[in-house]
Amino acid sequence: MGHKLDQAFEKVLAYIDSNIAAPLDIDNLARIAELPTCHFEHLFYTLYRLSIEEYVELLKSLQAAHQLGFGEQVPLAAIAANLGYHNEADFVDSFTLSIGQSPQSFRQAPDWNNFFSKQQPLKSFESPQDAMLTANVEIVQMDALTLSFVTHNGPENALPQTIERFIQWRQKYAIGPNLGRTFNLVHSLPQAKPYHMDIGVSLDENTYSRLASTGLTQEGIYTQVISSGRYAKLSVKTDTQNSNINALLHAGVDYLYRIWLNEQPYSLRNSPLMFERLNIGGFAESGIKAHSVDIYLPLL
Repeated sequence: MGHKLDQAFEKVLAYIDSNIAAPLDIDNLARIAELPTCHFEHLFYTLYRLSIEEYVELLKSLQAAHQLGFGEQVPLAAIAANLGYHNEADFVDSFTLSIGQSPQSFRQAPDWNNFFSKQQPLKSFESPQDAMLTANVEIVQMDALTLSFVTHNGPENALPQTIERFIQWRQKYAIGPNLGRTFNLVHSLPQAKPYHMDIGVSLDENTYSRLASTGLTQEGIYTQVISSGRYAKLSVKTDTQNSNINALLHAGVDYLYRIWLNEQPYSLRNSPLMFERLNIGGFAESGIKAHSVDIYLPLL
């Protein structure tokens, strides 16, 4: 990248600290960091292990704790207003969730050990995951793809129903793995509420023509063109030692964003992170379902 990630986010953190009561504007924070908006929250989480919303709420709560814990008899309503909360109740709920004590309890008997432990995300980046330090990343060029997809934008635990609906659509129109590549376009963090991901299949000209009059008009199925471009590609797959594909994907994404990108001269493109599912329905020799996924990080 044109700058190191820690330097980019130092500017963001300084801005947040000076504008703590202002409404959270992800687009503006991404501009300050000189990063594409679609990657900003992923990068922030890999560095701090907190979402940007959780970070801001923690910072507000820590500032409030200093007022509460050092004998200042400032009304809770005034603290809430100074920190940009809509009302005192919102402040109380946020403080209690972030600090582990209610503001009233903290004022009477602050748990300082817990308080200082809560400040750790504000002081340093999260250490990298050692398991991915030898990962092999390729720089590849991908041609433009026509992608038909269904959007999941809701609770993460409802994602299997969205996937099943897409599988049924593919089966109905006979779009097997031999006719199209299966992709996930990742728009938000897994713990985000709502969780936003597109589940899609690439269509060649013949398949697109066959479906154009009927199969692409079904409710909930959309089509877009993924433009050609350069990607950092990292392949992950389950084996006897690593059988949890989601854990492997999280580790792979963490490595690309936090370690690999910070050491390379590349800049991120304003296009979402993608997963390509390579062996849909595949099974290993042991009879256990095998997974193989390529992670694609878009680069300029």
